[in-house]
Amino acid sequence: MSSANLIDLQWYTDSRAASRGEPGIRHSYLSSLATVLHHIDPSFDPVWLMGTSAFAFRIWVNERFCPSAMSVFDWDTLLPEAVEQMGCTCRHIRRLWNERELEEERRREAHAGICASIDEGVPAVVWDVNDAEWGVVTGYDDAQRTYQALTYEGTAVKLPYDRLGNNGIDILSVILPGGENSRPREDIVQRSLQAAMEHAEQNERLDRSEYQDGLPAYDLWAGLCNRWAMLIDAGRARQVSDDIKAHAVYLAEHIFSARCYARDYLRLLAEEDESLAAAAEHYADTARLLEAICAFFSSAERIEDSTALRDVASAIRAVRTVEKHALTDIRRWLAAPLVV
Repeated sequence: MSSANLIDLQWYTDSRAASRGEPGIRHSYLSSLATVLHHIDPSFDPVWLMGTSAFAFRIWVNERFCPSAMSVFDWDTLLPEAVEQMGCTCRHIRRLWNERELEEERRREAHAGICASIDEGVPAVVWDVNDAEWGVVTGYDDAQRTYQALTYEGTAVKLPYDRLGNNGIDILSVILPGGENSRPREDIVQRSLQAAMEHAEQNERLDRSEYQDGLPAYDLWAGLCNRWAMLIDAGRARQVSDDIKAHAVYLAEHIFSARCYARDYLRLLAEEDESLAAAAEHYADTARLLEAICAFFSSAERIEDSTALRDVASAIRAVRTVEKHALTDIRRWLAAPLVV
């Protein structure tokens, strides 16, 4: 029996974003990956991660504000691509809920990979360490048959070996960053901005009718706010659960966080083309609008002002319009027309 624990690992916080009053990386997968990459290389840049992975440009909305929207995408493609865009190879070990016959085999494979990676000083990004979010496994203990882990909020927890891939959500997903992959910078930038366009036009879309992504997600988001306002006008405000308010905050914080990084990533690239400089300033405008939307949902204990909700719906539609201008600028850099 053996054990190992990376006791010096700290959850990554973007101090530059915090100094501006911005949320930093909110998506738990990217936050977990940032923690691992920063542990590997302290010069890690969160703007480069969010931009090159294209998560800075993505949006997902559920028709009932369910926070599950943030994990409704093609994991097999986007999870390892985020690692590879940072210049590392990636091993992704996974099993879906409809592959129960593979449960034990994939758990053993994942366990061996996690232990080998930790022995080499590299923690693992693991789905559903806690609260149906990604986290980081930092150690293992064969005697107790548990992993040491950090949740997406940076809280230390223990995960039993036999709960790996079945800790409430019946899905196994383990991401193990490896050595350098030598992907050229020009290729990385091209891939990231092409992915931004693919997402906006719903070419990354999964067949889930209760979710929207890309530019049409803003329409769903605005519509949810207008329906909420209608309930208030009908005297049914108390029928809106507190969970809806919390989920609205969760969504707004994620999209605000992402667009701050879209702004910063494009500013990094702005010297390369005036179209990218223009796109960066459009994303700066989206970040300002989203900051106010985020503040609205976060401020009151309960939301019972229908006029304010309709104003927020209008602001969300304004974000869509400005983002479409930004995407047109990016498309100009890619030399093809925007179709949404």
